[in-house]
Amino acid sequence: MPEEEYIPQSQQSVAPIEAYGDRGGPQAVPTSNEDFFSAMDAELNREIKFDEETMEGLTTKFTNMKDQYAEGDKADQALLEADVVQTGGRMVKAEEFKKNLASLCSTDSGIGHNPTEKFAEYTDDIVNIVNGNNEVLYDGNIPGYELHDGWKSMDDIEELVKTRYVDETSSRILSTYIQDQELLASEVQPGEDSTFNWQKNYNKVKNHIIETGDIRSLATDKIFGNRVFKDDLLSAIEMGTYKDMGLTEEQVHQMDPNQDGKITTEDAAQITSNIMQDEDMLKKYLVDYYTKAMEQNYYNNLSPAVRRATQWKNQYTPQTIKAAPTNLPELPI
Repeated sequence: MPEEEYIPQSQQSVAPIEAYGDRGGPQAVPTSNEDFFSAMDAELNREIKFDEETMEGLTTKFTNMKDQYAEGDKADQALLEADVVQTGGRMVKAEEFKKNLASLCSTDSGIGHNPTEKFAEYTDDIVNIVNGNNEVLYDGNIPGYELHDGWKSMDDIEELVKTRYVDETSSRILSTYIQDQELLASEVQPGEDSTFNWQKNYNKVKNHIIETGDIRSLATDKIFGNRVFKDDLLSAIEMGTYKDMGLTEEQVHQMDPNQDGKITTEDAAQITSNIMQDEDMLKKYLVDYYTKAMEQNYYNNLSPAVRRATQWKNQYTPQTIKAAPTNLPELPI
């Protein structure tokens, strides 16, 4: 009875629906941000080597091929040579992809501080690829993996990761805007109009950051300093300071899932989730949020002499400046 040819799993072409049997898909692992980054670091520090079972299977396969090669003609030998090259190439490619994916998702990459939220359902998919729980499956000659929502090529997975990166372009634009306000405020002299030009700056944020930027990143990443819109929104709703985020009491209570007039921690989380899922509403609050960050920085950089001499038209005083509309602390920008 002839021996069954050994084919490394990384070289197999398997229908995704058959790949995991009754397991229903790759084994998932519970993942926190800390666990996620630890998995990426572990892969980056791992020495590439193949397990004993894989090496024994390859030894058997290539021993059989050696006999076939000796007995075959030039055409047979060329096919066997190509098989050896392909087997080795696919094995190396799988290992290189895991390293590259770990690098794309590491703390030094552009994924930001909260990858589990950014990747959502893909979090376990990525971890399972990197730690080897999910093996490569080929669609013809295209390598990829079966994820929770179907098969994706390696190229598609890399592109998916990059679309979750922090919106650095918007971050740089906002940083420039804030620095401009610092300079403008520092040049105001006592007796001059020191009012922050809300409408002008609101339009700049709306047109050049919110409308052109990555809304998911603007809402969940640290775009300036250590501030995160979603975290500040949740905190404001919990603490009842939601007016500082542009929300009225009526709006908050309309979104109250229990409609009992009391906003609990769970209610606040649900209201925040509802806003995050409503793109039009989210954009409106993001414009307010980032414009207020500029406003705060402007007033914080007026000279003491200007502060003393100015009748605050918008009810700001030297004592209330630091308790800015969004309750932001001193900006580290």
